[in-house]
Amino acid sequence: LASGQLTFRAGSLQRSPAIARNQAPKADCAKGRVASRNVLGAMRTRRPLPRVRADIDPFLLTMIGSGLAGGVASTLLSNKQSVPAPVQDAAPAADKPITMDEVLEAQKNWANAIKTISSAYLNKGDYIKAASDAAGELYGYGNSKVLFKPTKAAEFPFRPTGAEAMSYFVGGDVVENGYHEDGGFAINGGKGWSNVVFTNHQVDLNGNTAVAMGSYVFTCATTGAESKVEYTFGYKRNADGKVRIFLHHSSVPYKEQVAPVTLKEVEECQAKWANAIKSISATYLEKGDFIKAAGDAAGELYGYGNTNVLFKPTKAAEFPFRPTG
Repeated sequence: LASGQLTFRAGSLQRSPAIARNQAPKADCAKGRVASRNVLGAMRTRRPLPRVRADIDPFLLTMIGSGLAGGVASTLLSNKQSVPAPVQDAAPAADKPITMDEVLEAQKNWANAIKTISSAYLNKGDYIKAASDAAGELYGYGNSKVLFKPTKAAEFPFRPTGAEAMSYFVGGDVVENGYHEDGGFAINGGKGWSNVVFTNHQVDLNGNTAVAMGSYVFTCATTGAESKVEYTFGYKRNADGKVRIFLHHSSVPYKEQVAPVTLKEVEECQAKWANAIKSISATYLEKGDFIKAAGDAAGELYGYGNTNVLFKPTKAAEFPFRPTG
């Protein structure tokens, strides 16, 4: 628009005086039809144009129409932009990753449960209920598979059900269909535990599961003696959002044990000893190095340098015992 043609006053639209003088306030329908043919070209059939009221300024009509169209378009765009984005479904509670704090909390609760069960037993309380409540809270029985290999279980080393776990913790003689080998680990066979201390070797966090490996030390409530056991615990977040044990393996630290001596080995040693005596004697009689032959035989047949040797020779009176090679 040329400058000065439009002026705005308090939100209303008014025509410039210059425009008012140059344009007549009346709309000539005949001239309008001619102008339409000039723009649209000749048409075989045309619908007659609607009659425009003579008292309405055509310029104002044009501006109002433009404003209405712009307003509608603006409203449509505004409504389109204001449409809320689709709401994403929240992740299921079971998929939430397990944190280190939750692993440590689960271990603390396990240790406290052992002490609570022992205390209830020693104080003549309902230790079986205490164990049942703890098992439901700490282990995933009824929520997932549980891989449980207790420390003191030989005949029935694996406990896949809650009932079998209860037999192990409180004793096979106080639960239905309990195992006779179970003396009640949680009550220490009647002596109880006063403390349990976890020491993690490593903890591996894997989304909604975690695995911890290390050792825990149990203190006997009666004697104060300490027992060290090695563990592997697996934790899983269940559908209710709680972290529970789905893997538990415990074992006592490995101790190397010497294999028992067999009768065959005894007889072989005796045969070697007899042959060594004959070999040393033959070497001596043949003017050979019988001292070396005796030294080799002693190193092979006697435990000098490997263990204590209690040697009392036949012909030894002043020095009857020979503890060294």
